[in-house]
Amino acid sequence: MNNDRLLLNDGEIPRSRTRIDVAAELQLRIGRLKQDFFDSECGRVDYHRLRDSPGFADYCNDCRLLQEYDLLNLQTQEEKIAFWINLYNSLVIHGIIALDVQKTVKEVYDFFGRIYYRIGIAEYSADDIEHGILRNNRRPPYGFFHPFADDDPRMAYRVERVDPRIHFALVCGSSSCPPINYYVADQLESQLEMAAENFVNGPEVEIDPSQNRVRLSPIFKWYRGDFGGQKEVFDFLAHYRRDVGEKDFLRERGHHARIQWKDYDWALNS
Repeated sequence: MNNDRLLLNDGEIPRSRTRIDVAAELQLRIGRLKQDFFDSECGRVDYHRLRDSPGFADYCNDCRLLQEYDLLNLQTQEEKIAFWINLYNSLVIHGIIALDVQKTVKEVYDFFGRIYYRIGIAEYSADDIEHGILRNNRRPPYGFFHPFADDDPRMAYRVERVDPRIHFALVCGSSSCPPINYYVADQLESQLEMAAENFVNGPEVEIDPSQNRVRLSPIFKWYRGDFGGQKEVFDFLAHYRRDVGEKDFLRERGHHARIQWKDYDWALNS
């Protein structure tokens, strides 16, 4: 498979109608597509039906407007986080369809670095959005370099306070990802709270106090620093875990528990 980088919003910028709020319009498009093609409960996306739908064609057309979008329109932390989460999730879906991924994004070399949108004068890959923007220019897991150099103009648009709950909102197109959702600035706090609670109480987190053992998604290993460290990971888990006994175990003995890391299932979430 060709390993060239792939610009997914290339082409003529639509001029046929009144100028729109690009962020709001793209979020609206994704919201509509989510209703028709995303199963939120099991986290599945019907990529085959989505590929040929008029709604996806409209999304592809509108995302060309990003070429003229001024990111300074995003003024609050909530506006930035909601915009970039939604854009990341839609970029990944767009990339899976454009590259005709069949079973896993691992079919494509450097999938998350290869697919990108042009926004204004700059380019943003999925990796750039996650690690450069939403993680405040932190190195990706097992990476040696920060996404952006100090003089990179994209540094101006990064989210300065890393919220670890983003890891339960970003959907990488794989079965171990959280279910996809559509985020809006004025509901962001409650939406991120729900995303974190659902993930911590889902199949990717297993707590066994009788065996002094926890089995965790590798997300908590890869992004330990975003939570503040290993102790803070257990504090985070205790905060969101619903079972009272497991909550107490995590608070009192979690940092002495045996940690087993679950395998990450990269199979396509379809």
